Amino acid sequence: VGGMAGLFLARAPMRDGSRGPVVVLKRILPHLAEDPEFVRMFRDEAYLAATLRHPNIVRVFDIGKHGDDYFFTMEYAHGENLRALLRATQKRGESIPLGHIITIALGVTAALHHAHEQVDHEGRPLQIVHRDVSPTNVIVGYDGSLKIVDFGIAKAAAGTHVTQAGMLKGKASYMSPEQCRSGQVDRRSDVFSIGILLYEMTTLTRLFRGDNELAILHQVLSGTIEAPSVRRPGYPPDLERIVLKALAQDAEQRYQTAQDLQGDLMPVSYTHLTLPTTPYV
Repeated sequence: VGGMAGLFLARAPMRDGSRGPVVVLKRILPHLAEDPEFVRMFRDEAYLAATLRHPNIVRVFDIGKHGDDYFFTMEYAHGENLRALLRATQKRGESIPLGHIITIALGVTAALHHAHEQVDHEGRPLQIVHRDVSPTNVIVGYDGSLKIVDFGIAKAAAGTHVTQAGMLKGKASYMSPEQCRSGQVDRRSDVFSIGILLYEMTTLTRLFRGDNELAILHQVLSGTIEAPSVRRPGYPPDLERIVLKALAQDAEQRYQTAQDLQGDLMPVSYTHLTLPTTPYV
């Protein structure tokens, strides 16, 4: 059970009565189902998410209502979320090989660029922005696959009063400055969040961390980003330039698309095999 929904592992029933494929059923929590504005926005955004077809995005199969419960079913990604992997790596006192980090980042950038580029049947941009590109929404499969989850639900929460009730609590650490200000966000907001993921995967430290959400918001809005090389001696300069550009306070100074960020990351995987094994700060 999370802040907005409960997750269930289920099997889709087959017409002949046999056991179907394993899927994930996500049921909206009862108190949110009572909010008609949240339900409307969630439904609209979930339908948009269901149109996304990309190997790095968990596919949404069905959206509906059963009794008083609103739900959707989606592809089951058999693996661990990035938060669990980061915690396990920290506990073992090890580092994630840079090749693995870049592979994860390339999958995330490819998925987000696909979503950002979606248009309607008349060719008008749908302006899809994930808004919650955080470690818990990045799944690394045991088969080596990479999946992003929860397109749509973050916008539904942000657009209604449930946000004020703490629905995004703990996610402020992965928001862009403009998102923290409740301003207009576009694809560059997701680019900022990718920069945070890269920072944390390569340094194994949280970029923004505080005793409460207000303290975290202040850090994000201050525009002060400690260079990764300060926390990790021997940090590759070319990768540091990429990370800091993605984390630019001014959206105009960031990568303008996830694809642009992806293009700069590609050569890094060929240049550096591992990060130096120095103690973590």
